[in-house]
Amino acid sequence: MTTDVSGFEVTRATSGGNRRSQGQTRLNHVLAIGLIAFLFLAPVPLGANRPVFWAINAALIGGVGVIYGFLMIWRRESFRISLSDIPVLAGLWALLCLYAVFQAVAPIGTVFMAPGTQVASQTLSIAPGSSIHSLVQFLTFGIFFFLVLQVSANRERARFIAAALFWVIVAHALYGLVALTQLGDTVLFLEKLAYLGSATGTFINRNSYATFMAFGLVLGTALTAQAVEKAADSRQVPIASIMFLLVGLAFLIVTLYSTQSRMGLAAGLAGSVAVTIGFIFKIGRRLPGLSVLMILLGVALAIAVTVLFGSGTLDRLGSVEQSFDVRSALYRQVIDMIAARPLLGFGGGSFEAAFPLYHALPVSPDLVWNKTHSTYLALWVEYGLIFGSIPLLVVLGIAFRCIQLVIRRKTDWVLPLAALGIIVTAALHSLVDFSLEMEANALFFAALLALGLASITEYGRRKKAQ
Repeated sequence: MTTDVSGFEVTRATSGGNRRSQGQTRLNHVLAIGLIAFLFLAPVPLGANRPVFWAINAALIGGVGVIYGFLMIWRRESFRISLSDIPVLAGLWALLCLYAVFQAVAPIGTVFMAPGTQVASQTLSIAPGSSIHSLVQFLTFGIFFFLVLQVSANRERARFIAAALFWVIVAHALYGLVALTQLGDTVLFLEKLAYLGSATGTFINRNSYATFMAFGLVLGTALTAQAVEKAADSRQVPIASIMFLLVGLAFLIVTLYSTQSRMGLAAGLAGSVAVTIGFIFKIGRRLPGLSVLMILLGVALAIAVTVLFGSGTLDRLGSVEQSFDVRSALYRQVIDMIAARPLLGFGGGSFEAAFPLYHALPVSPDLVWNKTHSTYLALWVEYGLIFGSIPLLVVLGIAFRCIQLVIRRKTDWVLPLAALGIIVTAALHSLVDFSLEMEANALFFAALLALGLASITEYGRRKKAQ
């Protein structure tokens, strides 16, 4: 019997078990590199916000999942984190997918009523084709989350993946700045049709790109906190590592300001503040000087970037009231839709088809409203209040578990804390926008939550993950 670095007892495996374990370790290493490469490429085609990209991503992730499962069975290996380790989360997600299938294919004739209008459908969904597309996305997210859990059970590998994803987002930030300032304000070298003067990177919408940058900002804050804590414990300051992280954070903040997304900036800062508060909670009493230094560095960096690059975003603050009036009118009509079908919903991915039944002044008729501009409302209008709340319950469950890990752990609490900061960012921005409805953002969101949640292995099964 040996003891791992977290103080838990680990049973020494037999030589045959060691060989199988080493084989799985190599398999997980390869899978981790593949997932990182996939996440680097996923945002490139317009934030993966087209059905054709959903299908490609589903085929890739589904294929990898099948191959990984086959190899695990062939090698007679057990998953590092099985579905039985997360039964409630897995059960809820399966229930949502089953209801999405029921909406799309159940031969239940439905008449959708609206003031002065009615539309008949052969299924519970007003747009069964769109509902199938949404189902494919939910299945993709579930398989992808499970795969990231497997490779993240090894916490050293999880930290490597987190660092790699941070630099992936920084690379996209650099491209966004270059495209804005040196490539004629284009998207993928093509002329932009909207958001001229704002950084959008490979995305069409600046707010969705801002959420992507905000995820990087939160993750970078957590990695910087980790480096600072490690330096304090070892009494050796990794100046080069911390400086590289700060440079990456600076690029992210500059790009975030360059998007001119007000809520994207606010959500990113809120997530970073949440991480900083957690950091202070963990080491504040033990190392008060470092806590103060962390706060001062963050404040100084934020002020400097605001002064140098924040004029566009600050100028847009004056139009907040006007934007709120437009959104409020839209939200009232969406709430009317939810009230019309509170239990069954209109069908996954069907908002664009269903909203014209309720669209009226003062919501502008000159625009095509294909999004609710609130992910919460989108879920409820498409899946009903019960099933539409399942994704929220799943994220809430992950947040609760990450809070437990941060509070209880003496080590390996940074990635659960990063996941909490990511949840804060996504939860805030999703109130008034649809950033998580961009598949690239949703995939990064799933990956970052899995990195934090995967550390349940040592608490749940008390054995060392390879």
